[in-house]
Amino acid sequence: MQRASRGQAGAEFALVIAFLFALGVMGVQFLGVALTAAKVSHAAQEAAYVAGSSLEAADSRTPCWAVIGGLSHPQGYADAAVCQTVLENLGDLNPDHVGVSVSPTLLERTKNSAIHVTITYRQPIDSPLLRIFMGDTFTARSEASSWSQ
Repeated sequence: MQRASRGQAGAEFALVIAFLFALGVMGVQFLGVALTAAKVSHAAQEAAYVAGSSLEAADSRTPCWAVIGGLSHPQGYADAAVCQTVLENLGDLNPDHVGVSVSPTLLERTKNSAIHVTITYRQPIDSPLLRIFMGDTFTARSEASSWSQ
């Protein structure tokens, strides 16, 4: 009878270790999601500052953030400095999952007007454990404002 209880203790120990390992992996992945949210917030603040202080002349070109793929290749579009700032501050995040909006548009901006930048990043959740709690995607959204000069 004593032999069976030793086997039971080993099995229980293995279950506890597996649970703690899964919890640790989920915690590390959750920290990655939190880091993503911090990057998005910082990128929105920097983009609002750049949009407010940009010396770009207003023209009729489409803004880089309004074109599919324009965020990755802002040359030839309006608000290129804003898109470059967003990419620089997002670091290694996938630019295909980023949505940017700036209001008012470059044509509508006047001196001493408030400029609002909103950045949305949709990150797919790879971990089955995190999917249980957070769903298939995590959406980090940040808004920032600046005054045009």
